[in-house]
Amino acid sequence: MPSSARIIAFKSLLQWEKTRRDPHSIIADFINDKLKPEDASFTRELFFGVIKFKRKLDYYAKAYFPSQSLKIELRLIIRLGLYQLIQTRNIPDYAVVSEAVELTREFCSIKDAGFINAVLRNYIRNPQKIRLPDKKSAPIRFLGINYSYPDWLVRRYVNRLGFDETEKILRFGNAPPDTCFFVNEYIATQQDIENRLNDLNIRYRKKELFEGYYNCYDPHQLLRSEIFLNGNIVIGDPAQRLAPALLAVPTGETVLDIFSSPGGKTAALANAVGRRGSVIATDISLERLRVLICNIKRWHLDNIYVFCSDGLRFASGKKFKYILADVPCSGTGVLRRNPDLRWNLKKEDIKRLADTQKRLIRAVADKLERKGRLVYSTCSFEPEENREVVIDFLKQNKNFCLGDFKGYDEFRTEKGIYETVPHRHSCDGVFVAVIEKV
Repeated sequence: MPSSARIIAFKSLLQWEKTRRDPHSIIADFINDKLKPEDASFTRELFFGVIKFKRKLDYYAKAYFPSQSLKIELRLIIRLGLYQLIQTRNIPDYAVVSEAVELTREFCSIKDAGFINAVLRNYIRNPQKIRLPDKKSAPIRFLGINYSYPDWLVRRYVNRLGFDETEKILRFGNAPPDTCFFVNEYIATQQDIENRLNDLNIRYRKKELFEGYYNCYDPHQLLRSEIFLNGNIVIGDPAQRLAPALLAVPTGETVLDIFSSPGGKTAALANAVGRRGSVIATDISLERLRVLICNIKRWHLDNIYVFCSDGLRFASGKKFKYILADVPCSGTGVLRRNPDLRWNLKKEDIKRLADTQKRLIRAVADKLERKGRLVYSTCSFEPEENREVVIDFLKQNKNFCLGDFKGYDEFRTEKGIYETVPHRHSCDGVFVAVIEKV
């Protein structure tokens, strides 16, 4: 009988291949509290690892079984086996093969099990059969296959940043994401949370570049603790705090938060404005709003008011002094957390998204009071969605300008514009522009 972790990983991958649903929601449907923390961790590693390295694993498999007419169940079992043999270091080869054979017997047939056994053992006996594209003559294909990214995305980065910088970005994008959080100071204090973490023997450290953020080394313990369940902390990458911080909303003010789900930035804003202030949070998706409302209840944030609306139509005629517009984007800055994006995103999506963002920034800016402040942000690494959108807007709207802000100089690229670079700052990639109405 194959291990529960491998069974769940296989079933989850099969579901993802058939539906292309959000992988985070798929794995959440399969993992429950009965699963041991170490098994849950291994399941997630296998599931997201196989999605992430799909291209590389298929390239390796082709060297030992060139046929493309393989049913998806067998292809997934080969990917699972090769992922463990290639990308992990602490699983014996015999255990990988044995588990793959048992998995095949369970979900395919005894005959198929013999085939899987042969493919994996051929790789173990003869790994030098793999020939990656030449780094010098075919740099795009080398990077794309070795780090498992689509060629079109690799080519964009090489053309813009060069080979070496691109390789660093791709390597970091394949690293396991950290579990980070900040304290929900609406109901708790940092000292109190640190004391409770110490009592529970949950390991953590403060993030150096991001004040108030912590990196947790025991995520499964943390997510099952009362600290998390009672809403004392907000899970999220520290780079996501940059936009709310640069909006610099004073205590007691009202702020409009467009595209607010799942709510990490919304929670940061609610903490900033305090009990005398308020956050107007909007999102067009009912499903995403349900997630947001669930989080708000858990965080006990009673100064957030939620509306189902898009950024183009909300509150016609109403003006706000502070607006955060974290707009829909390609998500190339968060590929290490969302590995499916690299396969779902298409080259033409960048321009399509940029056109939408140009419409959104105009509509949102129309809701800004005179001398008000708008923060435009994305989790994209693409200039078309970031600086070019902002510059285009400023050229067409002379009564707006980039605002100056003291602090966060580590991320400042020019006046009013800030970017985090994942492999340099050890966080997600985000873009933030501070725009003021003059």
